[in-house]
Amino acid sequence: MSASASVPRHAVVIGGSLAGLCIARTLLDHVERVTVVERDRFPDGPRVRAGVPQAHHLHLLLTSGQRALDRLFPGLMAELRLSGAVSVSAPTDVLYLSATSWRERFPATHGLIGASRELIDWTIRRRLLADERVRFLTAHEAVGLLPGEDGRSVAGVVLRPRGGTDGVERLDADLVVDASGHGSRTPDWLAALGYGRPEESRIDAGLGYASRRYVLPGGVADSWKHILLMPNPPQTSRGGVLYPIENDRWMVTLGGLGDEAPATDEVGFLAFARELRSPVLYEAIRDAVPDSPIHGFRWTANSRRHYETMARWPDGFLVVGDAACAFNPVYGQGMSVAAQTAALLAEHLRTHPGRFGRAAQAVVAETGAAAWTIATGADLRYATNGVRLARRTRFSHWYLARTADVANRDPYVNRTLTDVLYLVRPPAALMRPRMALRVLRGPTRPPLTTPPVLVPEPPPAAAR
Repeated sequence: MSASASVPRHAVVIGGSLAGLCIARTLLDHVERVTVVERDRFPDGPRVRAGVPQAHHLHLLLTSGQRALDRLFPGLMAELRLSGAVSVSAPTDVLYLSATSWRERFPATHGLIGASRELIDWTIRRRLLADERVRFLTAHEAVGLLPGEDGRSVAGVVLRPRGGTDGVERLDADLVVDASGHGSRTPDWLAALGYGRPEESRIDAGLGYASRRYVLPGGVADSWKHILLMPNPPQTSRGGVLYPIENDRWMVTLGGLGDEAPATDEVGFLAFARELRSPVLYEAIRDAVPDSPIHGFRWTANSRRHYETMARWPDGFLVVGDAACAFNPVYGQGMSVAAQTAALLAEHLRTHPGRFGRAAQAVVAETGAAAWTIATGADLRYATNGVRLARRTRFSHWYLARTADVANRDPYVNRTLTDVLYLVRPPAALMRPRMALRVLRGPTRPPLTTPPVLVPEPPPAAAR
């Protein structure tokens, strides 16, 4: 907040990503107006835009993300379903091949929602477009921060219109939020204002993947809604996912580590699917009708900028979303963490009215901590480059692998592990006594060597 104002009136959000849209909604409860600055132009409908290359690929809304979005935008999940999004019961609707065996299709403990990224973004953006307090300033790029007169705050942003114009514009604001994603230039901006640069962490497993949308033949997916085939290094570093989205379409994402990344041509993509650990995914798509080109993606490193530990931090400024902490997209955490962050910042602003500072940036870091632990803990298994890991880290990797194995046949372990992976319980829940006892004891039933068949419940007696 600038020194000239006791109560913030205008907030600027840099970036119209999902993280930016969510934080814009949070700010509406604390300022008079919000301006969302976006370097692209938004499509007038649920369509992929150039500034979201990841939209061509699979997106998940975990349980935590669904709850947070419904807090920010009441009824949003129901609205998505009315627009065609698919309800997926986990683990009941899932054919899941873990690194060791197939997972039993236990009674549902979580509900996922199958929707494309463009439908999710458009549904949220449409809510904000209906609010006259929100202004979308498109085709403008933020190129710097305006310092406050007190030398301790941010007073707005410097903008450059896109499209051949060389001039810059000043946009004054009491609060500024950077939600510009991976390409954020905040480290440069802070350094230019004398605050220094944040420390950064980066863990890269070398994953590459490719995705395509399909229309499946009738009857192919009558007994399931989701296929997940995990790799099993070092035997194989390849995996694949088949997941429903709106309008009777399905998203297929194939991935591999290092040189095992899938091809993006027709023959190579299908050959990759055919060579996975199980033929079930390939058999589902071999006669399907493609509904999109094949899109590749290699920017999958986990990267974190530790803004919360900087010696100095400007008042009235905040960094959220991938601009602060980006996760390997394969774990489907990004949207959910962005929504959780905005929801928790709403609580922070209620107890610290009008304030964005070090404490708010600490909320951002804390909200993403569990997802960071999960994603990097998994990726460190593939990103060590021959370095011998500490004994504690090796035990952690062994314990998590054993947990996943036991979860295949143990409903209690499966429920707890899923709660952690869907970010509704902390990773520490995996080490609580009852859980640890079952994990250390190991599987009590033999592994499933073939995809589990879901036995339908018998109809009520009156219907027989």
